[in-house]
Amino acid sequence: MKPHPAILHGEIVELEPELGYGFLRADDGQEVYFQKDGLVTGAWADLAVGARLRFREQDGEKGPFAVDVAPAAA
Repeated sequence: MKPHPAILHGEIVELEPELGYGFLRADDGQEVYFQKDGLVTGAWADLAVGARLRFREQDGEKGPFAVDVAPAAA
């Protein structure tokens, strides 16, 4: 059985709500792309720059991207 990638945390640093994507800065400093369809809980309309998220990172053709994205517990 293949292990799941670790759950990471980060903060939204850029958000294009009308276009359905953004970038977050993981706690390790790496910027990671995410899309509206990667959000598994919470509402896209409630996201804003500075919001904390939890996610899993995957490698894509153009670099890392976030999946299983959700607001981080306060």
